Amino acid sequence: MCGLAGRFHPVALPPDPEWRLRVDALLAHRGPDGRGHYADARCELVHRRLALLDLSPTGAQPLPNEDGSLQVVFNGEIYNHRELRTELSSKGHVFRGRSDTEVLVHLYEEHGAEMASRLKGMFAFAILDRRRNRVLLARDRFGIKPLFYAAQGGQWIFASEMKAILALRGFAPQLDRQACYDFLGLSYIPEPATGFSNISAVPKGTTLLLGETGARAITFGTIEARPDPSLSRTRLSETAAELLLSGVKRQAVADVPVAALLSGGIDSSLVVAAHARSSERPITTFNVGFPDRAHDETEMALATAKRYGTNHQTIRIDDQDITADSVFGLLRHFDQPFADPSLVPTYRVACAVRQHGIICTLTGDGGDEAFGGYPEFWRAERLAQLASTPSWMLATAGSIARPLARWTRNGGRQAAKAVRLAQAARTDRSALVAGLFNYLTEPEKEALVLAYARAELESAYRYFGAADGGVSDIETLSGQLTGRHFDVSLPADMLRKVDMMSMRAGIEVRVPMLDEELVALALSLPHSLKTDGRVGKLILRDVARSWLPPTVASHPKHGFTIPLDVMVRGDFHDALGDLLEAPDSRTGGFVNRHLVGGWLRQFRAAMHGGSGGAISREGLYLRVLMLVALELWMRDQGFTW
Repeated sequence: MCGLAGRFHPVALPPDPEWRLRVDALLAHRGPDGRGHYADARCELVHRRLALLDLSPTGAQPLPNEDGSLQVVFNGEIYNHRELRTELSSKGHVFRGRSDTEVLVHLYEEHGAEMASRLKGMFAFAILDRRRNRVLLARDRFGIKPLFYAAQGGQWIFASEMKAILALRGFAPQLDRQACYDFLGLSYIPEPATGFSNISAVPKGTTLLLGETGARAITFGTIEARPDPSLSRTRLSETAAELLLSGVKRQAVADVPVAALLSGGIDSSLVVAAHARSSERPITTFNVGFPDRAHDETEMALATAKRYGTNHQTIRIDDQDITADSVFGLLRHFDQPFADPSLVPTYRVACAVRQHGIICTLTGDGGDEAFGGYPEFWRAERLAQLASTPSWMLATAGSIARPLARWTRNGGRQAAKAVRLAQAARTDRSALVAGLFNYLTEPEKEALVLAYARAELESAYRYFGAADGGVSDIETLSGQLTGRHFDVSLPADMLRKVDMMSMRAGIEVRVPMLDEELVALALSLPHSLKTDGRVGKLILRDVARSWLPPTVASHPKHGFTIPLDVMVRGDFHDALGDLLEAPDSRTGGFVNRHLVGGWLRQFRAAMHGGSGGAISREGLYLRVLMLVALELWMRDQGFTW
């Protein structure tokens, strides 16, 4: 796990002698173990190293081929590098060291721009080809590792984090209003958009060739659900267990100790079980504990840790971890609007891992997306049935549910939302899918953003367009949910959060649930093997019943969330008011200030047991966090709407 940056001009690189020094400092957190630099008349490469494989100088980057005509900078891990090394050695390629990075230059020599399709792992890399006068950028199939790029005056700039691009002399960032409008519904910006109209993410599963004729994209990895109704549940569960064991074993290879994050949920617990079963020595595990028992899964984590004899550490979150300065600092680190509240515990546990002298850990991320673990998978079936009821029945249900939403807890809110989604889905199924992903619906965004500010901006529905088949076709609908998770939320939200927070703490996080073979198995599942209408991940739960304590195996889905509203102190609320209600507020010029003021008052009232009325507790503080993230980012970049 490392940080990389580079700039390339096919004729002559514009001078900026201090850029590499600025970038080296900006990316130092991603690679505290070493630094490297390469420069010629047309290209400059910068690398920061976090050393996990081949700790010797032969693993240092930028890394050349034998004659120096190729240079590579790499972030990630190639899990099939040993097999590729054997294959390439048989064809005459000579290796100087043991690092997986060195495989890349020789694989490029053998397969050129098609090389990425041969790789299994998490990766983002750049290869300078001096002979062909081009740079190849590539990013893994799932978007685990980030890579951004921009163009300026014939020059291409690319980096692991956008701060390195923004550091280029003369680079003038530009606001992408559409991306920011999308953000206000989702709490993240779907890729390849970034919030900047002149910076893009390299799409996942894509190779990008930069040369004299511009940029050319080659797609090598796509995700598509292909359900096979003939599959046996028993055999699928057995195969899933086998693939999980082999995937974890493959991803636990390092020249340093590899720990595991143990939230207490099914996915992380299975990863810990597989890691312990395949390790020759006891492993170290970490979980985050919260003072709010409704959010704390420490008991579940301890049960699995005891079952497998791990060296377990519980990291407690307290109000010192969520001061205004600390939370605002984490939000600013993303270089773009980002507001997933779980970034706080993610960073806290990553810091704890580093403080224990460990720099590599496994996590359970990706299991929900692949195996159908999110509530929308079983809610979708009920909503599809509801959408098929006569119009008059829906109207009647809505007239009953809407008043309930204001004076009951989540039951009333969920009923009202279900009716709204079912009514919208009758004419546009994308409204149903989008409604299961968005935190703010399109009408709610319209109430928040003033009419002039959203003129000519599109709905986020375009990310959730309907596939063939009606709303009652649950198999198609389920497959569409899987595809949208992999294409929209996983790379831009979950994986982005994990990368940015873990790398800020200087550790590597690996995701065995996104092992290519295991995901391929999950994509073959029919809807009936994802959920029974009450819980999800049926196949993984079968494995859990064999591997985990009964209390853990039967534990319901519990997101990695933080009770932000009841943990922050009064000065946090003061900072929110100073930021969002100030006369010079950047967001204040284009949002409904009266509505935002009401949210802030309700958010403060939650400290004393107040509720959000028609807005759920989590929905309320997510709204506030989205506005804070956007406000801070616009201030940092000097943007106005």
